[in-house]
Amino acid sequence: MKPSSIPEGSRRICFAGEELVLLADRAVLWQARSALMLSDVHFGKSATFRAHGIPIPEGESQTDLNRITQLVRRHKVEHLAIIGDFYHSGIALSPILHDSLATFRDSLDAEIILVRGNHDQARHELLPMVDQLDWLPIELVHDPADASPGKPTIAGHLHPLCRIGRAIRASRLPCFVLTENLLVLPAFGTFTAGQILKPMAAQTLYPITDQSVFVIPQIS
Repeated sequence: MKPSSIPEGSRRICFAGEELVLLADRAVLWQARSALMLSDVHFGKSATFRAHGIPIPEGESQTDLNRITQLVRRHKVEHLAIIGDFYHSGIALSPILHDSLATFRDSLDAEIILVRGNHDQARHELLPMVDQLDWLPIELVHDPADASPGKPTIAGHLHPLCRIGRAIRASRLPCFVLTENLLVLPAFGTFTAGQILKPMAAQTLYPITDQSVFVIPQIS
């Protein structure tokens, strides 16, 4: 693959000896492998809420599929890894969501691999699913707790946010979290909440704001 241009506001990092690009779109571009990685889409979440009588507007599922499609086409990647919790529920998809997902799958000129997350318990037939993905030298698993000891890992699950500012003026921003052997991705889904992570030693946070990825250096 001929490397695509890197969007303004993105940030290059070196992880496990590989150059990765943290995108403000809440995804990671690995050009050497012609791959795009993202996590925690929670496809069909609003439909699940409505099925339980909670009046949530619909449309975010198609919006997120469109966002993924645009990223794949923009960067001309050959592989798309969704690192867990692509689905929100193990129940059968509605006919509308099923057809939307089938159209999405068939329209992409890239291999799609879904790494199983804690919300991906059912075996939906539309996308191939694995428990983990070894893209040497990096392992992809959904939950950081399942990472192999000492092995460079990219994960999701935590939906990390970081707090910028103080008190009532503080902003809660999605962020990438990097340690020596672990990169945690922010939740990709439009309708997906997150949790504030307290900065820890040897941890670097990359908050996303205004279509740019910034860096908060690790604390000692």
